[in-house]
Amino acid sequence: MLKRYLQTGSGFFLVFLIYFLALLPILVIRKDLEDNQLVVAAVIWGVLAGLSFIPAAAMVIRRVWFFRGSGEPAVQDFLQSLLLEINSMDAPVQVKRQRKRFIVTWRLSDQAWCERLEKTRMKRVYELWLVFDNSIKTVTMIDKYRSVNWDLSPISVKTGWLALSRPFFKVTHGNEWGVENYEDAIPEDFRFTPDEIKSPVMNTILKNGGNVRFSLF
Repeated sequence: MLKRYLQTGSGFFLVFLIYFLALLPILVIRKDLEDNQLVVAAVIWGVLAGLSFIPAAAMVIRRVWFFRGSGEPAVQDFLQSLLLEINSMDAPVQVKRQRKRFIVTWRLSDQAWCERLEKTRMKRVYELWLVFDNSIKTVTMIDKYRSVNWDLSPISVKTGWLALSRPFFKVTHGNEWGVENYEDAIPEDFRFTPDEIKSPVMNTILKNGGNVRFSLF
């Protein structure tokens, strides 16, 4: 993973270098500009840099954080069925199908697990959004966080309607990891961190021949 972190840093360095090169002409001729012209030029540069940063960051993440699956790709329906089997396991994780994507998150509706989750005092609930592209055998992973209110827990847990994107890179990569690990785990094993959702799901996809790509959106 160290190599991917270095590549990510290099990618962002290149983005900021491009921004600096775009600003350089303004810095060179700033003495020849009126104050209002300099302000307008700086504002235009700032607006363009701000608007382009998120797409640029997304491009870096999509290019660097791509994992190629091993072996012959499994049929998409079979791969999705493997993930849906999580719902039948005694684990704090659940999988929900929402239109064309799957959402993997904590099992807040289960009272026993909800009580354990509440003890972590987490302020935002992690969600892993999965978008399947069968034409290129790739699953795009998007990290989302949603606010949570524990006031009525465990009877009812309220989550915010807005899910914010924030990339999570600290995953464990290896054949020994997969959703089947949930079957042997005991409640005390869980720290309720995003990697306990993302790593097993990612490795299950990879072991069954699917590619995985991280993305901001």
